[in-house]
Amino acid sequence: MAEANKPMSVFVTGGAEDVGLATVRALLKRGHKVIASACTSEGALALRQAGALPVYPDLGRASEVLSALQMAQVDAVIHAIPQFCGGLPHSGEACAARGDQLVRFTKAVAEAAAQHGVQRVVSLSFSYLYESGHGAAQEGDHDAHDSAYAPMLAAEAALKDSGLSGYTVRSGYIYGGNNPSTVALADAIMASQRLPSGALPASWIHEDDLAAAFVTLLEAEADSEGVEIINAADDSPCSPDDCAMAVSAALGLSAPRFATSGLFDMLRQRTLRDALLGREAVISSQRLRDEFSWQPRFSNIDSGMEATALVWRMKNAVNADDFYNVYQDKAAQAIESFAYDVALPEPAAAIEAPVAEAVAETAPAPTPDVAAAPPPSDGPTPWNEDDAKREERRRKALERKAKRAARGGG
Repeated sequence: MAEANKPMSVFVTGGAEDVGLATVRALLKRGHKVIASACTSEGALALRQAGALPVYPDLGRASEVLSALQMAQVDAVIHAIPQFCGGLPHSGEACAARGDQLVRFTKAVAEAAAQHGVQRVVSLSFSYLYESGHGAAQEGDHDAHDSAYAPMLAAEAALKDSGLSGYTVRSGYIYGGNNPSTVALADAIMASQRLPSGALPASWIHEDDLAAAFVTLLEAEADSEGVEIINAADDSPCSPDDCAMAVSAALGLSAPRFATSGLFDMLRQRTLRDALLGREAVISSQRLRDEFSWQPRFSNIDSGMEATALVWRMKNAVNADDFYNVYQDKAAQAIESFAYDVALPEPAAAIEAPVAEAVAETAPAPTPDVAAAPPPSDGPTPWNEDDAKREERRRKALERKAKRAARGGG
C-alpha cells in the first residue's frame, strides 16, 4: 500500500514529454524521488531541468527495466508511455502503427515491476475503448469490439494479469503545451490547412490535470484489488471541431476550415483517425472525484487551451542568458574568421630593437674614466630656415630705422 504524504521513489515511463513530463513535475513538487525513461538528449535535458534522473532502458526488455527499478529502489511505477496513443484525434498519430509496441512495452514493464515488488502501478489508457453510443461511460461498461482498439485492450489485460496493485486510468483525449498532437493541430491551423472534421461529443483532459490524477491515485491510502480501471476527464465534453475552434481562439486566429467529404474520401481506406473522429467518446469521472477528491484545474477545453497557448508563448520568449551565450559564440566565430584587407605593420619596438642591438655590437666600447672630447664647432649651432628668415627681416628692419634716424638728424 502506498502511504499518503510519504516520499516514494517513482519510475515514470515516457517521462520526457507530454503527460509523462507533467507527471514528473507533479511528483517532484510533492517531494517524491523520480527516475524517468528518456530516448533523446533533449528529453534527458528536460528531465534533468525538472529535477528527475533520466534513465535509458529498452522498455521492451523486462531485464533492462528491472535493472532501472533496482538501481533506484523504486516503490511505484507510473506507466505513461501509452500517451502516444491518446492525443488529439485530428493529428492521425493515435497509435496507427504502434499497437504492437505498446503491448510489448506494457508486458515488459509489468513483468519487471512484479519481480521488483513495487507497491503500486498507475497506467494510462483511453476513453475511446468503451463502447460508444450509450451516454457517458462509467467504469465496468462494455468495451469496444473494433479490432483497431485490440492492442490497447491487450495492454490493459497485461497489467490486470500481472498480479500488481493499482489503477489503469482511462482518460479523455489529452491536450496541452507539451502534447505533440496539440502542437500539430495548432501548426495546421496557423498554416490555414483544412482540418478533418468530427462533430460527435468526446471527453478531454489537460495534461496537468491528468498528471494530478496519477499522483492522487499513487498516494491514495485505500488498497486496490489488482489493477482497477478508473476514468479521468474534465467537466465539459465537446466535439473535435469545438476543440479545433478553441485552439484557434487561444491563438487569436479566425475559425479554422474543415474538410468536406468527397468522392475520393469514400474510396480510400478508413483509418483509425477517421474512426476516432466519427464516434462518441464521453466518459464520467465521478468516481475519481468522489473517492479521491480529484478536481480538474481546467474544467473545459476553452480554459485549457488558453493555458496551453500561454505555455507556447513562454517557450517562444527570448531567454536573455541563452541570447548572450549565442551572441558571444557568434562574435567569437566572426572575429576568428575576419580577414583584413591590408596587412598590419609590425610594432615599431620589434623593428628598432634589433637595429639598436646591431649598433651596440659594432660601436667601440667607451674608455673608462676618460671624458670624451667635445665635437669640433665652427660657431653657433646653425638655425633652421625659418629662424634665419625671421632674423634677416629683423636685421633689415633695424637698418631702415637707422637710415630714417640719420636723415632726420641731418
